[in-house]
Amino acid sequence: MKESINTPSNSRRKFLKSGMYLATGIPVMQIFPVKASITGRFGKTDSNSDSDLLYEAFLNPPAAAKPFVRWWWNGNKLSKTEILRELDVMRDAGIGGVEINPIAFPGGDDMNIPTLTWLSPEWIEMVKIALKGAEERGIICDIIVGSGWPFGAETLEGDDRSQLLTLTGKKVSGKSKVTLKIEDIINDAKPHVNANKGADYELYAVALAPVSMDRFESPDWQSFDPKSEILEVNVPEGEFILYSLVKCTGFQAVINGAPGAGGPVLNHYNKEATEKFLNRMSDTLFPRIKDIKGFRALFCDSMELEGANWCPDFLSEFRRRRGYDIKPYLPFILFKVGGMGARVESGEITVLTGEAIETVARARYDFYTTCMEIITDRFLVTYTKWCNRHGFKSRMQPYGNEFHPLEASLQIDIPECETWMWGHTNKEENSMYTDFIHENSATNVNKFVSSAAHLSGKKIVSCEEITNTSFVFRTTLEQVKICGDQSNLSGVNHSILHGFNYTPMEVPFPGWIRYGTFFNERNPWWKYFPQWAAGKARLSSLLQETEAFADIAVLHPLADMWTIHGPQRDPFPRLQYPSYQYKIWEAIHKNGCACDYTCESIIQKSTVKNGFLVYGKRKYSTLILLEVETMQPATAKSLEKFAASGGKIILVAKEPHKAPGLVNHRENDKKVKETTASMKRISSGRIFTVESPKDDIISWFGDISKQCGIKPYMIIDKPCSAVSQIRHRAEGKDIFFIANSSQDKSFKLNLTFPQSKGNPQLWDAETGHRRALPAGNSINIDLQPAGSQIIVFDEKPFRPLTDLPDDFPFNPEPLVINGWTMRLEHINNTSKTMEIDAPFDLSKNEATRSFAGTIVYEKRLGDISGYHYLDLGKVYGESEVFIDGTASGNRWYGRHLYNLTGDASGKLLQIKVTTTVGNFLKSTPENHASHWVKHGGWVPCGIAGPVSLL
Repeated sequence: MKESINTPSNSRRKFLKSGMYLATGIPVMQIFPVKASITGRFGKTDSNSDSDLLYEAFLNPPAAAKPFVRWWWNGNKLSKTEILRELDVMRDAGIGGVEINPIAFPGGDDMNIPTLTWLSPEWIEMVKIALKGAEERGIICDIIVGSGWPFGAETLEGDDRSQLLTLTGKKVSGKSKVTLKIEDIINDAKPHVNANKGADYELYAVALAPVSMDRFESPDWQSFDPKSEILEVNVPEGEFILYSLVKCTGFQAVINGAPGAGGPVLNHYNKEATEKFLNRMSDTLFPRIKDIKGFRALFCDSMELEGANWCPDFLSEFRRRRGYDIKPYLPFILFKVGGMGARVESGEITVLTGEAIETVARARYDFYTTCMEIITDRFLVTYTKWCNRHGFKSRMQPYGNEFHPLEASLQIDIPECETWMWGHTNKEENSMYTDFIHENSATNVNKFVSSAAHLSGKKIVSCEEITNTSFVFRTTLEQVKICGDQSNLSGVNHSILHGFNYTPMEVPFPGWIRYGTFFNERNPWWKYFPQWAAGKARLSSLLQETEAFADIAVLHPLADMWTIHGPQRDPFPRLQYPSYQYKIWEAIHKNGCACDYTCESIIQKSTVKNGFLVYGKRKYSTLILLEVETMQPATAKSLEKFAASGGKIILVAKEPHKAPGLVNHRENDKKVKETTASMKRISSGRIFTVESPKDDIISWFGDISKQCGIKPYMIIDKPCSAVSQIRHRAEGKDIFFIANSSQDKSFKLNLTFPQSKGNPQLWDAETGHRRALPAGNSINIDLQPAGSQIIVFDEKPFRPLTDLPDDFPFNPEPLVINGWTMRLEHINNTSKTMEIDAPFDLSKNEATRSFAGTIVYEKRLGDISGYHYLDLGKVYGESEVFIDGTASGNRWYGRHLYNLTGDASGKLLQIKVTTTVGNFLKSTPENHASHWVKHGGWVPCGIAGPVSLL
């Protein structure tokens, strides 16, 4: 046996029993399997006689806390047998609920299975089968309204379809007559979106405006014959911009809509159209399922309305709400629309300078806030009332160009955000990777949505989780964990996994794949999925049953952004204003504090008490304004009262000095400016002006927290970009969730909890065990890569029923093991054996890079007396270890460290590593699903090592 010895590291020599969990970052029960006296949901969990309902719910989480999946009914090619089979698969994997989601067929071999039409009797029968089957298996059901997104159907007609007012501009000179084909104007103005083929386009208005404008003046509206094919405009002497406003009706098609719910998108600004669309589903489906346990919630997916901004009564509604006519400003507010409502730079427009810039900007703010108000009143409120009227909750992703990113979630029973899995390509190495530290998986809307849920007292913060379009088939379970942990850190407490593809087993590998992370029994690592699901369910149960803590509120400069740039398309805004705005909350949490986002309406409705800004059960001692210059006078007054009562206000870089909107703006500007000055004068010791952050935003917040007297509830001795935390509270308990987002580095940290009382404990989400820590408020932890820990301070002491077995120290001289037999057991049922000196990343070798399946490494051990642990080094995949055929456990994230029970000398060491399937599909371009991995490089695979004994 060829072996080599490496120099020992001091960190590996330290393995004290009293801090074993914290020192290694690996749950004790993984290293030392022990029998524990743990029984049912309300059974015996420790030696205390008093029951602990929170711990019992943690130990045996209910279905509502378990991960749900988006269950894509691909092409509605359904059968009773397959529906029930898949429900069994999901139940056995630890999935607690499904979101029935009919969607367009993704392509591939459809096996000649017919497509059922949404709301047809045959389709409804499949829904009934799914509901009954789910109830029998203890699975909760949600269902999407319609199919695909946004809402729409082939049956929509006229103004019930989405509408957009857009324009095109052209410089003209006079004195002359300009003649244009209306068809050309319309073609030039057509939005570059997911187009509906049956759209109607019409020339709405024509105007002449100056080429440049220093002070605002109304355009000269031109008359035209709407029935004519030609537009003729008499241009007076001089140069002008000829604006042609085009109304597009039914311009957008439902994205991935299945038959029966495809076609044009609904006009979400039209209440009557919304009610008609919703009632079609409730009138057709709900009577047929009245005798079955129904849905928990009705779901509305992404509000990607592609810039829709119009309805038949928009002009009159604007005048009623804002007090003036918006039409003169439309040529200077509207723009040509591209994908997801983005501005397309096209044509020629008036150059605005001086006062005209501000006037148009204020009208722009009014235009967009009116859009938000209309869609809230006519769609959001209507939708939730409809759901509740039929006995269901509303669940929705309420954000996008047309929605207030925080206020919209207040209207929804179960607001939902989204967390993505991002893949990146290293072109030099022809490889792909994920970077959770520099690109948080939690999107920018997560904190808005979770904050709204906290403010409105909602129990569940839902998340479309592990959304995956760039790393499909390549994602490991370790990456799933990090991504999911980042969701929880952003305020999420329930996962809707993206997703589970309905696909019969007879469909060729990998089956019908619409999107997602290949959550499927054909995924080689599916057998380990229940371990992740169990831990996720316990964490979700704990977070759902406790109250998220925050004593800092953050106000974004939304009014400034909307005035200057217009609203952004969340969750992927074209710009961030300021550029660091979505990094602030992360810096706050990584410094041992916690925050919610807030907004002007919340601040205005809040009360002030003893230095706190109070809204419902939430109260904040500090308010941070991110370069806020514009706010309503009433907001400024509320801030003044807050500061006067003892609250702290931190003004980052700028201070409020003007009001939004056009009407009475000079008077309102004066009010805001005077209130800010008064606030700073009266409460000078509690108003802080700080510079905006530069590169190191974590250190920036650490510095200003000291400057402004912000006291963290968790003092982290070495804050870093990879580690973050949240705090929850329940009666008698202080709860902390801490997670490491690095896939490669461990972090040794000292944590001090100055506000926490009681006995510190570790709650292990993977096993359900809890264990007492040494008394005191200072804890040393070693977070392994992708590791996370739950620390609970409990006012009640407890004595566990189980004790740790005696442990052994690491050998001071780690022994690297070389000389292996490697067997590649491919998912295509082939096998290959190789003799290797040391394990290596299979993606680096052309002969092995296309492998997918199980890698088996075998080695007959020599005399290893004095060594008690096996460290596999870096592993890309999930590992299991066997000694002479006896299992020693498995690892699917972090450090792959195993306890070698007894003397393993002379025994056969076998290591099994399970891979992803991405590299295999990349090497088989003839497979229909390979388009997901066509672009980008190979992903690391197998043991990179070194494998050593400790």
